[in-house]
Amino acid sequence: MNGNGLSNGHHRAESEENLHKPTTENGGNHQPHSGVQPESDEPNVDRLNCMGRLSYYVSMAIGKFFYRLGYWIANNAWKTIGLCFLLVALCSVGFIRFHKEKSPMKLWIPVGSKFQHDTNWLIEHFKEGNRIETVMITAPDVLVPEVLQTIATITEEVEGFTFHNSEGQRLGWTDVCHKVPLIAEYTADLSRRKRHAQDLEQPSVTTRRPKKSKPFFTPVIDVPSFLFCPMVERLELGCYGSSLLELWKYNRTTIAGLSKEDIVDKLNRTTISPMTGHTVEFAELLGDVKRDWSGRIVSAGSLVTHWFVHVNFSEVDSDVSGNAAGTEDWVTENAMLWEERFLQIVTKAKRDLSNNETDIYYAAGRSYGDISEESMFKDMDKLIYGGIVMFVYMQLVLSKFSWTEFRVILGSVGLMSVGMGFVAGCGIVAALGVSYGPVHTSLPFLLMGLGVDDMFVMMACYRKVRKANPDLQLAERMGLMLQHAGASITVTSLTDIVAFIVGSITVIPSLQSFCIYAAAGVFMMFVFVITFFVAIFTLDELRIASRRNSFLLWVVHDEKSTSLWCEYNLMHRFINALYSKFLLTTVGKVLVILAVVLMTGVNVHNLLKLRQKFDPNWFIPEETYYNQFVVKTHEHYPNAGYEAMLLFGHLNYTAELPNLIGITHRLENRTDILHSFSSWVTAFQDFVHTHYDKDIAVDALSEADFRKYLSKFLFSYEGGRYQMNIKFATKLKCGQPAPNITVTTMDFKFRPFKEREEYLPAKYAVEDVLASSNISTGDHYRTLWAKIFGNWVTDEIIDTEIYRNISLALIGVMFCSVVLIVNLQICFWIFVCVLLTLVNVGGLMQVWGLTLDLVSCIALQLAVGLCVDYAAHIGHTFLTINKGDRNRRSLETVLHIGAAVFYGGGSTILSLSILSGSQAYTYRTFFKIFLLVIAYGLFHGTILLPVILSLIGPAPYSGSLNSLNTINNNPSPTKKVCREGTEMISFIGKEKYTPNGTEL
Repeated sequence: MNGNGLSNGHHRAESEENLHKPTTENGGNHQPHSGVQPESDEPNVDRLNCMGRLSYYVSMAIGKFFYRLGYWIANNAWKTIGLCFLLVALCSVGFIRFHKEKSPMKLWIPVGSKFQHDTNWLIEHFKEGNRIETVMITAPDVLVPEVLQTIATITEEVEGFTFHNSEGQRLGWTDVCHKVPLIAEYTADLSRRKRHAQDLEQPSVTTRRPKKSKPFFTPVIDVPSFLFCPMVERLELGCYGSSLLELWKYNRTTIAGLSKEDIVDKLNRTTISPMTGHTVEFAELLGDVKRDWSGRIVSAGSLVTHWFVHVNFSEVDSDVSGNAAGTEDWVTENAMLWEERFLQIVTKAKRDLSNNETDIYYAAGRSYGDISEESMFKDMDKLIYGGIVMFVYMQLVLSKFSWTEFRVILGSVGLMSVGMGFVAGCGIVAALGVSYGPVHTSLPFLLMGLGVDDMFVMMACYRKVRKANPDLQLAERMGLMLQHAGASITVTSLTDIVAFIVGSITVIPSLQSFCIYAAAGVFMMFVFVITFFVAIFTLDELRIASRRNSFLLWVVHDEKSTSLWCEYNLMHRFINALYSKFLLTTVGKVLVILAVVLMTGVNVHNLLKLRQKFDPNWFIPEETYYNQFVVKTHEHYPNAGYEAMLLFGHLNYTAELPNLIGITHRLENRTDILHSFSSWVTAFQDFVHTHYDKDIAVDALSEADFRKYLSKFLFSYEGGRYQMNIKFATKLKCGQPAPNITVTTMDFKFRPFKEREEYLPAKYAVEDVLASSNISTGDHYRTLWAKIFGNWVTDEIIDTEIYRNISLALIGVMFCSVVLIVNLQICFWIFVCVLLTLVNVGGLMQVWGLTLDLVSCIALQLAVGLCVDYAAHIGHTFLTINKGDRNRRSLETVLHIGAAVFYGGGSTILSLSILSGSQAYTYRTFFKIFLLVIAYGLFHGTILLPVILSLIGPAPYSGSLNSLNTINNNPSPTKKVCREGTEMISFIGKEKYTPNGTEL
């Protein structure tokens, strides 16, 4: 494969001395050409309008700069290489401050959001939390002894193992579990009492609650404090959990002797845990429940058991316990180690289960983080394969087929230039203190696609220069090559940088960081492509001139063995035939414009239906144990939704009790959006009403009574489980008034919403209830919080964020194009091409089942930079061709730059095509969007834009000027003239073009 109109590849041997040989006619020292127009042509510039003169001088200045740069690099190749390596080393010093962010709060949550503020407040004031570990057993009927025996075996193993942490400490279940006070031994007889009326009643529509019948015996009330409290204080805290085995106190002997009737009877008549003494709804552990005519549970299809692991927020270090994907919650090292062993035990139990009708499903607190991290990075090897494929592709494009003109070294160094740009860019940004995130792993491949595109343009330009100027010294050819390619590469690189800089204003930290790293990477890659790559290019040309083998440099070939194996330029012939015989004909133009109109109209309709939606479980592959657990949970517990809580800070709780009760009742009645609601306030109301004959909803309590009653309540069987919901300034002590309350929570569950149009209104409804309450404002903190809000708050703004960022990126890119191209009409048509590309990409995203989420937001941000390149190359090249009418100039444009643009787009598609079969949601989404962006970008940039320019394209940079000699100040008619920024060589003298674009 050889270049457009290239010779058979035979080269005149050039020695190292010829590189520096003077070329002026008087034999003096050669100086880089100034690019100044011959003096006789200068008056023509004055006949141009203001924009024309500006475009001319900008064009000439850019060409002059790049010519001198290329000339100097060619004469100082080894010095340039050394300086580039030194620059990489200096930039790498910034890695001293390199930090890989793992905290989800600092990656995915919008900066300054209410959720971020509330979460920080929760961590600071509540100081502790818990993580849930769950085992689910499914069977035709789980209320049988065999299932309970299985659960008992798993429980013994889970709570019986020990492990060592990084400090060498030996720890077990009791060291990591969430502990609660156990009061069961003082309330054993209470299990014989009738079920509380409140469990059977419908939520009241008023704040008044009917008085419950007073129990026969309540230890915390009926036993004097000086007898009751010493016994309570001697009790050890027990591990909190939820298991049906609590009904028999985990006694294996008792469980082994049970019958189904015993299990069902115990389940239906027990409301207080024999283990903890707290009120428990054991029916909530069952799924697919079947009841008889009286409402009595008789069987169930699933049974869950929960273990609660304690988390001290002050001990959490995301750098230690977080993962590379930034999807791990707050957790300590000890909890992570225990969960690892927990998963091993349950996995083995599932594997060893012999009953075909019974199955085990499980999940730990770390399950989502582990699997999402593995999913996000497990296909990294495919990206490496993509790099290998791209390298091979580069050889096919850059090389000509002979023993000396395989560009193995140049292709390898081209990829090295990309790597150097990535390393240097990361070092610079790391020095500024910007953290590195998980989505940044795609950055090297983005840079590869952009950098390879630039290399193809430079090779195409060099082949034109060498063909038109066979007698020029290598340094001059390199100067001319960079003069041609430099402007076009600068336009595309700078527009990419601007697009990323604009994207960095986003409020999503991971995207902001990515855009900053991308902007720095693109800039440094641009620097190395126009310096390091050109230097290696020079050395590679010297190798070819000396006829050294491409693979074995010490082997020197004779002239005959260096002949080309294939001299057909199929791409050039294909482009020439496609455009001259179809696309640029009248019929072809009509069909192209009609196709664009119809295609855009259909995709605008599809774009209007593009939804915002994100499900965190998309990051979980279907074959994983966690996905199977999620599916079974939805199947057996369809009404179980998202856990949430109301948070209250320093309030005057004595005065605010009626308002808190009002909030509780209003939310209890919102069964349309809430699955369940648990409030310590209403339980406390019942307790006081039952034992002290006061309804705190209407009867005000004194401060002393409130503190006394609250202390009694929290040490009772009714209120013991609510100790987790109230934090005090000092330790709560039995028999003493409750200290000042610092934080309280009311727990509830949302229904299992699926769409943003469902869960956001539900969230707003609860916030409205909280905001419309009569709780005094000021410094009194109150808010709604849920872990799922981390996703919801992003969903709330992501579509606005995407459209705003893309709009600003378009504005920035167009401004940059105007500055560099200096032609408003061309910039407008580039803008139209980019806009049409994005519209059509959005429309097909909807057809392909994609949605607007954080992943697609990142991909679309990159899309602006990618799709502008194709149109910018074509538009800029069109301005530099001044021979023929618009139709002719359009044809010459695609003949000279089209192949390089197609090759650049093809290289990106080829490198990403390996991801098409990935199971990772991130890579699948990236592949789909980039495929659409490149396909539509190439279509609008290389097909639609030439058609438009052939109809209403602007005049070239030179305007009414004749062909300008930009090579040197010698107006010899035999000199070839190279227009900067293109591969077009304007021939002054006998050389002419035939109508089909070939040379005479």
